[in-house]
Amino acid sequence: MPFADRDPGSTAGSPPTDPSAPSAPDPQAANPPPSSTDGLVEALLFVVAPQASLPTDPSSLEELEQAQRVGIRSALALRMFRAPAGWTGSLDDLVADGRADGLGQDPFAAEPTPAQERRRLICDAVIPQLEARSQWVGVYGLTGVRHPDVAGTPAAGSAALDTDQAVIAAAPAPGSAPNHPCRTLTVHSLRCLDRLPLRQADNETCWFYPTEDGTYLAWENQRRVETLPGYLPERPLQSEPVTFDPAHLHVLWSLMADDLALTCVGLTYRGRRIEWPVRASQSEPFATWTAFQVDSSAETTYNELAAITVFQV
Repeated sequence: MPFADRDPGSTAGSPPTDPSAPSAPDPQAANPPPSSTDGLVEALLFVVAPQASLPTDPSSLEELEQAQRVGIRSALALRMFRAPAGWTGSLDDLVADGRADGLGQDPFAAEPTPAQERRRLICDAVIPQLEARSQWVGVYGLTGVRHPDVAGTPAAGSAALDTDQAVIAAAPAPGSAPNHPCRTLTVHSLRCLDRLPLRQADNETCWFYPTEDGTYLAWENQRRVETLPGYLPERPLQSEPVTFDPAHLHVLWSLMADDLALTCVGLTYRGRRIEWPVRASQSEPFATWTAFQVDSSAETTYNELAAITVFQV
């Protein structure tokens, strides 16, 4: 894969020294920097933004966070529920009864769930709206020490939902992702490992919508967001030096409902999903509920039954 217009970050070298010159006193001699035995750890951050917004020699985390605010400004909140077995109701009735509301709560919460039935919530995701055909990604390495109140191995920032389909991870909600490097590290150094157009990354498909036969309800809400830079929640920190290989960066695409065109739904690195935790969010005052059926034996497996827009109150 060509990388002709990739813009790798540069690392400034040290100027040559004159061995005959007297050595100057080391200003850090009294307070030497932490060594590798002092708990230094490293982390990868991914910033998606226009090329001009990606710093090549970042001086602070705030610089990366500002670039990320430029790159991701909106997202789609998506929840999907499996209808109970034998359900014969309608979306109109659920909306009229206030059970399918603008907040996206489980419309079947009041109904008993037999032990043999699987959980109804099969997807709870906030999908950042990435412009994969025009945006770039900057990859940055951080070196620092954990804050004193951070445990040795932070918990994952989001849990995977147990479904029969591809695993769908719930994106961190505002104020969550306590293991994000921006929140767990006192940073000693930052370096740009690479900058490249997303269009040059390999593509990969995934499935947000279910493929198992049955009846489902989907709730969608558009929102304006501010996010932290992307990170790998399964391994946010590591003791060995971080590296980046662009061959392992993939752009995720999925068919959403009955759309004819694929939608960019995220990125992965070395098979792990990159997440951009939401730090601030403003939802649109309305949401859309859709009832649909999946029938693998039909010519068109996805069949929309009804769609209703409701307002949040």
